[in-house]
Amino acid sequence: MENKGLHLLHAKLLEMINDLDEFCKEHNIDYVLCDGNVIGAVRHKGFIPWDDDIDIQMTRDNYDKFLACYEDNDKYSLQKDNVDYPLQFSKLRANNTSYIEDIPYRKKYQNIHQGVFVDIFPVDKVSKNKNKARLQSLFSNIVITQSLLLRGYPQSHQNYKKKMAFLLAWLLLPIRNYLIKYVKQFNKCEDYDYYCSFYGFRKKIFHEKVTYIPPFEYLPYENLKLPVMNNYKTYLEKTYGDYMKLPSEEEREYSIHAKFFSLTEDYTKYLNS
Repeated sequence: MENKGLHLLHAKLLEMINDLDEFCKEHNIDYVLCDGNVIGAVRHKGFIPWDDDIDIQMTRDNYDKFLACYEDNDKYSLQKDNVDYPLQFSKLRANNTSYIEDIPYRKKYQNIHQGVFVDIFPVDKVSKNKNKARLQSLFSNIVITQSLLLRGYPQSHQNYKKKMAFLLAWLLLPIRNYLIKYVKQFNKCEDYDYYCSFYGFRKKIFHEKVTYIPPFEYLPYENLKLPVMNNYKTYLEKTYGDYMKLPSEEEREYSIHAKFFSLTEDYTKYLNS
């Protein structure tokens, strides 16, 4: 995707996050920007210029509340985890748009909504028992691998180590629901110190619980003000290291997710193409 078109995509994503922000305020649901969007807010006062998505996080109780009360409408469709596709986070998709990624979907998911999206990641409490916390990390990694296997994953990206991981994940598919349940069960605990985005595809980083306890600070993001987690500078340091340093041209290109997108044509036009 050529960078010259990104400003159009950014404008659509801003519209989406603004609508989502209004919905969350109306329903008392807390969320924060996460990952590269926090870097964008701090370093660029908006989008990282070469980035093409928006990611947000919600604690598990807010996440479950959002999934329960959000209803599809003419403008947006909600792609729910483990229901509409096998990943363990959800996507708010813009109807009548296309956002086509280089993913070899398995037959079951070839016709899923592939419009422009905002990623919505759950954040779970971490067990105070170190061994159980390690199991949360291990089990979530297995579930992620299973999810990619069920959805589809490019053969060209599978080195020997990944092939072994996929084989193990396949063998453990019969206990997939148990693994998912285990990771989530500690959200019922009142005594905890950390949260973790177990399904965010990055290494598992435990963040102090104050990080995700509102009220949150709102930072300028293009023409909006959007919430970021408490201790967001510590969050960025733990996640990225020197987050103010600009990445190489190669790393910038890697951050592009879409093969192509359209804000005027429905994704169904490109299915099976």
